[in-house]
Amino acid sequence: MTKTVHIPLVLFLLAGVGCKSISFSTQTSSENGYKQKVAFETVYYEANKQMVLNNKENALGLYHEAIVLDPKSHATMYQLAKLYYQANKSNEALYWAEKAVAQSPYNHWFSGQLGQFYSKYGKYPESANMFAQMVNAEPEEKQNYTEAAGQYFNAKNYNQSVIYLKKMQDRFGIESESSTRLEYVYSAMGKPELAVLEMEKLAVHFPNEIQYKGYLSEAYQNAGKTEKAIETLNDILTLDPNSGKAYYALSKIYHGMFNEKLAFDNLKEAFRYQDLDLVQKLQAISTYFLVIKTDTNKLKEVKELSDILLNVYPNAPEPLILKSDIEGTMGSFSLAREYNLKALEKDQSDYKLWSKLIIIDERMGNAALQLEDAKKALELFPNVTRLYAQIGYALIVEQEYYQAISITEEGLEIALDKNEKIDLLLCQASAYQKLNNHGKSDQIFENILSISPNNGVVLNNYAYSLALRKEMLVKADSLIEIALKREPNNPFFLDTRAWIFYAKKEYTSALKLLDQCMALDPENSEYYRHAKEIFMEMGNQTMANEMQSKIDLIDVK
Repeated sequence: MTKTVHIPLVLFLLAGVGCKSISFSTQTSSENGYKQKVAFETVYYEANKQMVLNNKENALGLYHEAIVLDPKSHATMYQLAKLYYQANKSNEALYWAEKAVAQSPYNHWFSGQLGQFYSKYGKYPESANMFAQMVNAEPEEKQNYTEAAGQYFNAKNYNQSVIYLKKMQDRFGIESESSTRLEYVYSAMGKPELAVLEMEKLAVHFPNEIQYKGYLSEAYQNAGKTEKAIETLNDILTLDPNSGKAYYALSKIYHGMFNEKLAFDNLKEAFRYQDLDLVQKLQAISTYFLVIKTDTNKLKEVKELSDILLNVYPNAPEPLILKSDIEGTMGSFSLAREYNLKALEKDQSDYKLWSKLIIIDERMGNAALQLEDAKKALELFPNVTRLYAQIGYALIVEQEYYQAISITEEGLEIALDKNEKIDLLLCQASAYQKLNNHGKSDQIFENILSISPNNGVVLNNYAYSLALRKEMLVKADSLIEIALKREPNNPFFLDTRAWIFYAKKEYTSALKLLDQCMALDPENSEYYRHAKEIFMEMGNQTMANEMQSKIDLIDVK
């Protein structure tokens, strides 16, 4: 039920050639005067031709020639002002626009251009005065009133804005344009009662216009008259029981009143009708994702709402994506994948759907599915370099290391973005590590750092590789130190440093860092596995068993 008011609303069209006729203002009784007139018209029309051809520099030069031939040609001044405006030369644009208005009888286009220029350059009082003059000159031109009111509003002269909107009503009667603007201005003035009065007049004048009743309900809400807002929205539903927007507005009101039952009941009804945009519905439902993992009632509600959307929009992929997101959030990745596949049946051309599917595969830990889906996506999107890396990582899990290197080479041939190249090179480095070709993997890490020396992921992966091999530990420590300076609380980086301490047999220091990792990211079992390995190395089976118990709890989740 929300209305949008733009102040100012109308821009004068500045792109066209302009005036349809020209006049030569110099006395032409003599033969010289006639020749000068012909010369002027020749140059002026050629300038217009260059404007049509978008040769603006040529046109500008020709208009200047024309103004020399006829210094009082208003049409030439108008065109010069327009060209300088388009060239972002404000002083010149204002000079010629002011000159055109000052030296000609009233002309709607000249005055409108100058008024708009004043507004563009922040001269709102001057702009408002210009449009006010246009109101006096053309009292039947509705646009002049809205522009004058808008520019007075921009100049923070709210009283004058009200005056011109009232003049507009006196001339044209009660209608939406003036009434909604008056409501907007009164609200800005901190006069909600007057804002309500304008909307009441509009609603009474058009008793069967549901939209205006919606404006009125919004004005009541802004004025703190909640009961009146609810009453008005119920009036709308009496006239149109299928108004999703009215139900949605009621839902928001009841939510603000902490009446969650009525809020949800009305939200359900709003979801059944298509006058409420699907995007708005998805925005309304997005807040549920913050709580559904801990609030079973909210989970039930969000599933009910998503079922409604499936029924209302049977051919749209969005409700299926929503279902997939709900199941994915709850850890039901197989169901999430099923819904995502159904969404792809609706629209295979949407890369975002393929990306979501591959991410689900990754979260399932199913490299075979990831490989299958990423290859299908690559057939449709051969220029998406991210897919080459995703295929590469899946091949590494499948122990197809040479194939992983090959596919990332293909990706590097088309990669343009530096980050895309880094992603592919990191995948290659991982493959070479699995092949125990550490010379090649280290070379790749060094190459990446030569183009991105502070890349935290690269620094971390390189340092971790050295720590696992228990080689060049001083270098490993210096690499991870650079990464930690940029992100001191990154648990992945802290874990790498812990593993460097482990490689040095500094077990106590390593365990302290792993404790930090567990505090920062308690659901990541990798830190507990590392701690277990250290405790076993220390011969502390009790603590090793405790770490295994925590690993088991996380894996169950």
